[in-house]
Amino acid sequence: MQTVRPAGATRFDPQGHRMGPLGTLAAQATLGLAMFWNFQVVGGLFLPPTLGLMPLLMALGTILLAPRSVLMQLPVSISVLAIVGVCTASIAWSIDAGPTSLILRGWIPGVIATAIVAGLLPQKEFMQAMLWVVRIAIAVTVIALVLRPETRAHLDPDPDIPPYPGWHGFFPHKNIMTPFLCVGVATVMIFDENPTLKWGTLGMIGVLMVGSTSATGLSAGFLVAIGIAWLKIYQNSQREDLRTSTVFFVASVLGFLSLAVGAVASLATITSAYGKDLTFSGRTFIWEASITAIAERPILGHGIGALFYFEDISRETDRFWRQVGFKSSHAHNGPLDLMLQLGVVGMVIYSVLWFGVLRSGWQSLRSKPDLALWVVSILVAQLFIALSENVLLGGFLGLLVAMKVLLIKRDSALFAPPATEMTRWI
Repeated sequence: MQTVRPAGATRFDPQGHRMGPLGTLAAQATLGLAMFWNFQVVGGLFLPPTLGLMPLLMALGTILLAPRSVLMQLPVSISVLAIVGVCTASIAWSIDAGPTSLILRGWIPGVIATAIVAGLLPQKEFMQAMLWVVRIAIAVTVIALVLRPETRAHLDPDPDIPPYPGWHGFFPHKNIMTPFLCVGVATVMIFDENPTLKWGTLGMIGVLMVGSTSATGLSAGFLVAIGIAWLKIYQNSQREDLRTSTVFFVASVLGFLSLAVGAVASLATITSAYGKDLTFSGRTFIWEASITAIAERPILGHGIGALFYFEDISRETDRFWRQVGFKSSHAHNGPLDLMLQLGVVGMVIYSVLWFGVLRSGWQSLRSKPDLALWVVSILVAQLFIALSENVLLGGFLGLLVAMKVLLIKRDSALFAPPATEMTRWI
């Protein structure tokens, strides 16, 4: 059968539409630095926030190494531009512009750099870089645990709270380390083709998860592994018979709903098994205060990071902590945290981006199976973790942006748009 070439398309040139060796290495190094910085792999070392500009500077340098044919195919997403724009613009209405400016300089450059790298690199080379990011981050964390005893326990910002157990390495907190490790589980399970490295890395992730004593992280890690296995079975059933895949999907949904109902009915028992109470270690008090604070500034929020700054606290922060009854560094819930910082406007923009990526990932289960598995499993884990942690911005926003770019890139094995065309994507 002869393939009919679409009008205006040119035959794909694998060399002309890829970065050269130096450009590939530069792009992968940029991604590694952006992931390390935005996921705070070495955040516990308290490096200067201005170092957060380095990934963006490296990305701009990488653009200079990219062939024109690659640059002309960089996708542009309105939803990505909108979320980056509203985060940056929040400095204009922030209740405390100083912290907002400091935080934005820390992770917005990394988000932009990640988007650029995802547009420049083919999927395989992007995932190779992600694998090395996970491996090196685990090695750095293990070294920290061996050499620095303080990385095996937590010192709370409140001096009245004694240290409590939980491995975290150079991550500032175990609940920052374990979401990153969940990303690692998905990346290694799907893309690592070396059996020794694959199972060795997964084993180390398991050890770090257990040592962290993070109930949320452990649960999310299991969710990622089970989710990937389920999606692989669903993919295989789709290939064999559509009716079989539909029955499997419906049965799985009913089974999940039954488990969810059972979990809610046994909530007290489950929380007790995790060493928690029905306030989830005081989180319900934070959620109640967060809802009150959101009602005060519902449209645009308080500004990125402005309500939880520990130095020279604002009047609003003091009132918030008084209502909670103790100091809190965030809302301990992703959607509430996002609403506090960016209001309804930010929540709507983020939701459009997030659900758009999830939908595209699900629809790509046949055309881009590995990438789709990675996207869907990480987004589901992120949603689960967001029930008790703020994992919608920072490193996870960079990942979400990368997913969007990777999913919409034109990387056909046969055809590519003309070098003079730049397509804009919603």
